[in-house]
Amino acid sequence: MSKKLLVVNPNTSQKMTATIALSVEAAAKVYSGFIECTTVCADKGVESVEGAFDEAISTYWTIEKVMPLLDDYDGILIACFSNHASVKALREATKKPVLHVMEAAVLQACPVGAKFSIVTDSDHWRPHLVDGVHELGVGHKLASVRDAGMTALDTVGLDRDEVVRRLVEASRVAVEQDKAEVILLGCAGMAGLKEIISEKLGVPVIDAVMAGVCVAAGLLASGCQTSKRAMYTQLEPRPNEVNVPEPGIMAAYGATVTTPRQL
Repeated sequence: MSKKLLVVNPNTSQKMTATIALSVEAAAKVYSGFIECTTVCADKGVESVEGAFDEAISTYWTIEKVMPLLDDYDGILIACFSNHASVKALREATKKPVLHVMEAAVLQACPVGAKFSIVTDSDHWRPHLVDGVHELGVGHKLASVRDAGMTALDTVGLDRDEVVRRLVEASRVAVEQDKAEVILLGCAGMAGLKEIISEKLGVPVIDAVMAGVCVAAGLLASGCQTSKRAMYTQLEPRPNEVNVPEPGIMAAYGATVTTPRQL
């Protein structure tokens, strides 16, 4: 029986979701007959995750999206290149494997080069990603974080040739100046570009979305589940509804006074 993987874009951009889905489908072909992937996005929240504030908003709506679907899938992949907070929250809620594309990309990078660099969209992400790599325990493998001078939405909104040009330029600096041996494309909107960038630079380039599908498939194949020993201990039963702060800043992003908890 095939395994089902739910891939979740934590923002509301349909265009980015479609881009992510193409990489998901490309990776899933390798595991044809074993894994079936479904790509969705948050119903409400932010159109793109451009920093910590957006991530906080998107975490709420990502959890709202995933919880009713948990019983239908064997694993969850969050398609945001960050230590997205929804991952730890969902690991508390299920034994099924839950991961994000950043950790999958880092795991793939470590065996194929001594040092890797992340090429992200804007310089706002640099400190967040440096912290994220250290949190994953491989800070000593990070050569640098370089940015391509655009937003997450630009990765799917600008002319594709222009996106590639900017990514190649930033990646070349990472390789030539920072001595990176592997490049990680640090935004889910960059999905599908690894081959052309790798050809231009002559180094391995990792598509984080494809990496996420591959790592998730490995976890599902080995039967690994989320440990419930300490950090991700299963939550105790909760009330059916949880209060949300009175309409204010959250109301602008679709939050209501009460919402089903579903835990």
